[in-house]
Amino acid sequence: MQQDDKTRHEIRKIAYALWIEEGRPEGRDREHWEAAKEIWAFRSHNHVIDESDGPATEAKPRRSRPDAA
Repeated sequence: MQQDDKTRHEIRKIAYALWIEEGRPEGRDREHWEAAKEIWAFRSHNHVIDESDGPATEAKPRRSRPDAA
């Protein structure tokens, strides 16, 4: 699987989870997709490397999800 395909797949999974979490509302697919892209970008660019911990681990976000009001 190419990187772009893998990225889209991961974003799709996040968007789906957001849709489920919000009660499966109709007509908000673009909103969920955009929020998922932001979440994916945050997760993929914010890894903390702790040599005592082995491989890089995901950093915990300092704020709520971008789509949370």
